[in-house]
Amino acid sequence: MYIEDLLALNFIMNTFLLYLTARLMRREISRGRLLAGGFMAALYSLAVFLPASVFIFSWLGKLIASVIVIFFTFRPKRIPELLRLCAAFFLTSFFLAGTIFAFYFFGSAPAMVKGGVFYLETPRPGMLFTGALVAFALLLLVWHFSERQRKRKSFQMSLVICEEKQKVKVNALIDTGNQLREPFSGKPLSVASYKALRSLLPETLVAAYDQGNDPVAALSTLTAEQEKNFGIAPFRSLENSGILVTYRPPLVLLEYDGQQEARKDIVFALTARPLSLDNDVEVLLHPFVLETIGR
Repeated sequence: MYIEDLLALNFIMNTFLLYLTARLMRREISRGRLLAGGFMAALYSLAVFLPASVFIFSWLGKLIASVIVIFFTFRPKRIPELLRLCAAFFLTSFFLAGTIFAFYFFGSAPAMVKGGVFYLETPRPGMLFTGALVAFALLLLVWHFSERQRKRKSFQMSLVICEEKQKVKVNALIDTGNQLREPFSGKPLSVASYKALRSLLPETLVAAYDQGNDPVAALSTLTAEQEKNFGIAPFRSLENSGILVTYRPPLVLLEYDGQQEARKDIVFALTARPLSLDNDVEVLLHPFVLETIGR
C-alpha cells in the first residue's frame, strides 16, 4: 500500500470515528475542525515508518495519541469532559472494529495458521467502508432506542394515592396522547388499572371487575358515602368504545425528582386492561399534570 493510500484510508476512517463520537456525546463541532482532527489522526498512521514505531504503536502510545487527537478536535475545557470524549471515541472505535471483523470473519477472506499463529489478510477498503456504514446504522438504532428510553423515563413518576387511612403507591407514566375528560365538568381523566387500586375500592366494584361483570352496574350497590367519589365517563378509541368508572381519591401525592407534591385534582378512569406490556406502568396520567406540576 502506498503512503498516500494509507493516509487517505486512515483519514476517512478516523474522521468517521470522530463524527460518531460527536454524535454520541451530542457535541456541536465545525466541519473544518472535524476534518482537521481526522487528518491529524491519519498522520499517526505514518509513524509506522519512524524508528520509534514500537513505542508509538504500543498501548500507551495509542492512548496518548488518542487523547491528543480528542483534545485537538473537541477542545474540552475540563478533564472530566476530556475523559468522557475519550471513552466515547474508544467505544465507537471498538464497535466499528468489531463490525468490520464480523464481516471479514464470516466472509470468504483467506486465513491461515502458521507456527501456532492465526494470520488474516488486511481487509480491503470496500469491506472497511461497508463495515463503517453498517456500524453507523447500528449505532443510530441504539441511539434511537436509548433516546426513547430516556424520554420515557423523564415522563415517569410515582403516585401515592390516599383514601382515609389507606395508601397505595403505584408507578405512573404521563401519556401525552391522553385526551380523556369527564363529560360534564370537562376535567381531565387519568387512566388507572383497577388492580393497582383495588385495596382502595369498594368490594362490590372489585368483584365486578374480577368476575368480568359490568362495573358501571355495580355502582348502584354503593352507599351514599361511597358514591360521591365515583362516576362514569364515556370513551371512544380506534378499536372500541364504552363507559369507564371514574374514581376521585381525596389526595394524591406526586413523587418526582426527589420531590413530593400533594394534588386533589387528579381523577382516575378505571380499566381492567393492562396499561403496558410488562405491567410496569399502573397509571397513565393526563398531560395536564405535566402542565400544572409545581404550581
